[in-house]
Amino acid sequence: MTKILSGRFSQEQNPNPFEPFDEPELDLLEKNEVKVKRPSMWNIVFHNDDYTSMDFVIFVLVKVFHRSTEDALALTLAVHTQGKGIAGTYTLEVAEQKQCEVDPERATAGAMS
Repeated sequence: MTKILSGRFSQEQNPNPFEPFDEPELDLLEKNEVKVKRPSMWNIVFHNDDYTSMDFVIFVLVKVFHRSTEDALALTLAVHTQGKGIAGTYTLEVAEQKQCEVDPERATAGAMS
């Protein structure tokens, strides 16, 4: 029995079912499984000093670190009594940005060196 095919053949149709279909060979690269690590976190630490006013520290905690006024006051008092306190924990880039927002002089000095 002979089958007559008419019309154009697409790539998926084999005009002769008895011959192997010529397909381009593709070499696939196997990817090793990439394990994603969580970024390392950095603490922003406030240290007690004799020059910075408590009002300024509360202002910075509210505006830059988005703390409530009550939390900012509690952290400011903890820094005053214990010597230091953690304002927040962030990835490196965010921690650097927060530092630049709090102390713009340090940001310009760091860019020069």
